[in-house]
Amino acid sequence: MDLPHADFSDHMSDPLDMVETILGDEGLTFERTPDGEVVFALAGDWKTYDMWFSWRPEGDCLQLCTALDIRFDPPKVPGIYELLSLVNQRVWFGHFEVYQDELLNTDDGQPVADIVFRHTLVSTPMERPGQIQTAHMINSAAEAVDRFYPAFDFMLRGAKTPSDAMAACLFETVGEA
Repeated sequence: MDLPHADFSDHMSDPLDMVETILGDEGLTFERTPDGEVVFALAGDWKTYDMWFSWRPEGDCLQLCTALDIRFDPPKVPGIYELLSLVNQRVWFGHFEVYQDELLNTDDGQPVADIVFRHTLVSTPMERPGQIQTAHMINSAAEAVDRFYPAFDFMLRGAKTPSDAMAACLFETVGEA
């Protein structure tokens, strides 16, 4: 996604209106939910990621979340929190976390968990997030989930250790194919 040019008049009263403008300018389809979130999908290197923006007026913050849609039962995945720690050490903006949804359960009644990337931008009532900052949030999230999706996928598919899972996404390619 290209960063928009600086426009100092882009501070709207509702930051989600500005998010919709950015997504529309990029040709991305989005929807405003009844909860007031802006939901959209962004194609990545590994899959298409579901993303959503929320405005939290009580904290004057704009939040972007991305679900990796790798559902799992946390007790059955030893080392997932260690992997989260290893990954988050390498993320500059935002963080990954385990999100458990008590409304979704496995066949045996256990809560289902997912890996979620969350990035929050705090502002003041006098200065709302601008187009450049908001586009940077989207770019940062896309880069992080593309870079670390393989580690989480490998961990949940049988990596022996969190270090093995990290090695799966940190290799460097040399030359051209």
